[in-house]
Amino acid sequence: MTHKLRNVFFFLTCSVLFLPTISANANENKLLLIARESAIVAGGAKYCKLDDDLVEEFIARVEARLSVLASDEYEKVLARLEFKNVLDAYSVRAPEKPCPEFTLTFERARQSLQ
Repeated sequence: MTHKLRNVFFFLTCSVLFLPTISANANENKLLLIARESAIVAGGAKYCKLDDDLVEEFIARVEARLSVLASDEYEKVLARLEFKNVLDAYSVRAPEKPCPEFTLTFERARQSLQ
């Protein structure tokens, strides 16, 4: 077997072997992205002192969504930890938009989960 042919064979073999791992990582990354983005919105809502009941309802719906999207317990726990950590950080940090404008962002995000 020539050197080039051996490299192609090796690449194809590795691609087939690691494809499930790459796919799982893509799902995990998407889940973490959803957790992060949702936590930023929830944290901004807490910072802006929006209606506590609406914020808590949003958080509960996000957590439920993360549970449904997770493919196993590991992903579920990882997504919830990411959500909680980012939520804690963004609850004490002003959102990029002023609070009156951020209220619209929160409302859109809240409605998208209903």
